[in-house]
Parts: sequence; structure tokens; C-alpha cells
Amino acid sequence: MKISVVTVCYNAADTIERTMLSVLNQTYHDIEYIIIDGGSTDGTVDIIRKYADKIAYWASEPDKGIYDAMNKGIKVATGEWINFMNAGDYFMNEDVIGEVTKQTIGNEDVLYGDTLKSFSFGKFIEKAFPLSEIEKHMAFGHQAAFIRTALHKKNPYDINLRSSADYNLFYVLYKQKFIFRYIPILIVAYEAEFGMSANNYILVQKENAIIHGVSNRLSWKIMFLYRVLIYKTKAILRKMIPLSLVNWLRCRSVMRQGLVKEN
Repeated sequence: MKISVVTVCYNAADTIERTMLSVLNQTYHDIEYIIIDGGSTDGTVDIIRKYADKIAYWASEPDKGIYDAMNKGIKVATGEWINFMNAGDYFMNEDVIGEVTKQTIGNEDVLYGDTLKSFSFGKFIEKAFPLSEIEKHMAFGHQAAFIRTALHKKNPYDINLRSSADYNLFYVLYKQKFIFRYIPILIVAYEAEFGMSANNYILVQKENAIIHGVSNRLSWKIMFLYRVLIYKTKAILRKMIPLSLVNWLRCRSVMRQGLVKEN
């Protein structure tokens, strides 16, 4: 069973090699590795070329954003399943893909597992939420998901969404009753230290409201303004208090969200 893994990158010379090696070093050998670069100018392409003989397909050209690049990967993928492991993300160990393939029972459309998030104050395991949570927000990391390639080709990412096209995809598939299956495996790790900028937070809130069809409701607009006010207030306060206290508060916040500190 062939698995397509797609890495999308742009000016990622500092992180791309770790991501690539986490794919190339997998013990499962029927992997089609695809890299879509957005026309990097920082040495990323030189790193890709170093491993070109181990890559099924790669291209470096301008795109219309990350989701356009991801759609390019979908178009050329020929595996039965597809996963996106973008620059900076990496598989937890060399056996992950092999373990995922052992979990398939034949009728699933989407497989998903758990994620490790790294912060300056520690590493935390984020277990996938109950699938019903996808009615409100992402129930799992998109990097921790494997989708039937044929299904993904019929349902590419909406490039009109700049931050929430991955959520939109899984939400639509869920509402259309496609079969999701959770597998209790820690699949991916990524750096979450810098979190979401205020502008991106606002964009995500707006796009999620569009996805749910509530963006024109007065009740949503009031709640949106309240959330933005709280978010920006927290950002200001973080600049005014000692870093050690900021990290302690962030650690408490992360744990309240259900993440578990890695031993």
C-alpha cells in the first residue's frame, strides 16, 4: 500500500532537512515523497536537491499560498493515502507510517492520531478531541491525518481560505458522513512556540464563521469583538510581565486545554 507524503515549503532552509529526514528515514518503504517549494531563495532548494534521488517528485515555483501548494501536491500524488508533513513538522519516529498502515481496516476515509507540541516551557501531547468537536474547531492536527488520495483529489483545499482551508476540508467531509477513524498513535511533532499572531487569530475566527455560515449573525459579531479584545489584552499583558511568569501562565493555559506534559 503506497503512502504519499507531501511537504510544502517556502524559504525553510532552517527546518526543511529535519522534516525531510523524518520522512526518508521511515522503515515503511512504500512511500511516495513529494515536495512542493514556493520558489525559495534562501538555500531550501539546495537542501532538496541533496536528496533528489530519494524524492518521487519535487518542484520549485511560485504559488498562490500554502493551500495552492498543497493542492499541487494532491494533483501529482499516486498513493492510496496522502499525508501533509510541511516544513518544520516531523514524524515522531521512524516507524510511524508503518504503524498507521497496520491500523487500517479497509473502510476508512480519514485516519488521524495525536500530536506533540513543543514550547519553550516544555513539550506537550495533544490527543485528538472527540470527533464531534469538529463542529466547533479542528479536532486533530492536520499533520496527524491521512486521507484517501482519491477522496482528496475530489475535495482539494479551498484557496479562497487563507488560514482555515484544512479545517474546512475535514468539516465538510465530516458533515458528508465520510468515515473518520482515530488511531491512538503519536504521529507528528511541531514547534508551537510562537503561536498565532493577532492578525492570523482574527482571520481564523472570520474564516471559521464563514465555514459555519454564521458570519452575518449579530450574536457572532458581538462574540467575535469580545474574543478579539480578550486576545489583544492578553498579548499586551504578556509584554508587561516577566518572561518566567508568562511561561508559567502559558503552561497552565496549555494544560487547561487538555494537553499533557511529556515525561
